[in-house]
Amino acid sequence: MFEHKIVPILERLAPTEQKMLKSSLKSLDFEDDLKYNSFGHKFREMMTKILHRLAPDKDVLACSWYVNEHGNKPTRRQRLLYAIKSGLEDEFIESELEIDLVTISKRLGKVVSELNKYTHFGDGTLDANEAIGEAFVSESIDFLLHFFSSIDEIRTQIVNAYEVLLNQKITEATVNDVMQEIDVLATHYTVDGNTIDTISVTDINAHYIYIYVDGSVDITHQYGSDGDLRRGDGVEFEESYPFIVNMKVPVFDPLDIEIETDDIDVDTDKYYDNGSEGEESDESNYDDEPYEPDEPDYDDEPDYDDER
Repeated sequence: MFEHKIVPILERLAPTEQKMLKSSLKSLDFEDDLKYNSFGHKFREMMTKILHRLAPDKDVLACSWYVNEHGNKPTRRQRLLYAIKSGLEDEFIESELEIDLVTISKRLGKVVSELNKYTHFGDGTLDANEAIGEAFVSESIDFLLHFFSSIDEIRTQIVNAYEVLLNQKITEATVNDVMQEIDVLATHYTVDGNTIDTISVTDINAHYIYIYVDGSVDITHQYGSDGDLRRGDGVEFEESYPFIVNMKVPVFDPLDIEIETDDIDVDTDKYYDNGSEGEESDESNYDDEPYEPDEPDYDDEPDYDDER
């Protein structure tokens, strides 16, 4: 009866996690007094698995904000922090992005409290009739939805605020760098305009922020000197060239925007086009998929009574 409730969740889970969730629900098919306990244990293991995937030990430990609170292992709260902000410092989020971390911390605290209920689930049995047991299962699935939505909403808030700051920084930087790509095309030219169509943060990890930018630059080409133009011997025409930028910025200085020559690709094919149609460039496309760290082997996270 709960299969329909998990449909929107399944796409957020890794294959192993999907199997664990479905297995926990299958526990309810058996008519025994401990079927809700069985569900609870499997659900807890799945939540631990999810936390380890979203915030692997090596990535959390590599963050400058990480503080060892218990045996040099990330706590559940620290894993949640990594899931929403990765390696970004609190000072940058509060001062530059102007996001209230106190409110976010309170919201995360509620999620951690819910997680702790499952962590300590094995301390006793769920003495429940069918009504109480079914409500427990339903609330667990609702919590899983809330878990992902909380992470998504907070991370999106951070990323959107950062992208607003990036717009001006990147617009200024790309004009100069695009000019280097255009230099080979004409003896004289003027940059008439620079349009940024997309600025997207594709990933943030413990060390870098990965940024994708695309847009176009409007150029007036001039062949020959100004005197040649006056005599009718020169040529002047306008053209627009699309460009793509794939770059990474260190998390410790997110506004240090420096576009290297290798980061930018200006598509000047139309300049060399001989008028034939249907030809495709052999150039490789950029891989714009966000970085996803390898999922670590599953290992039950120990119960920590002192986590916030």
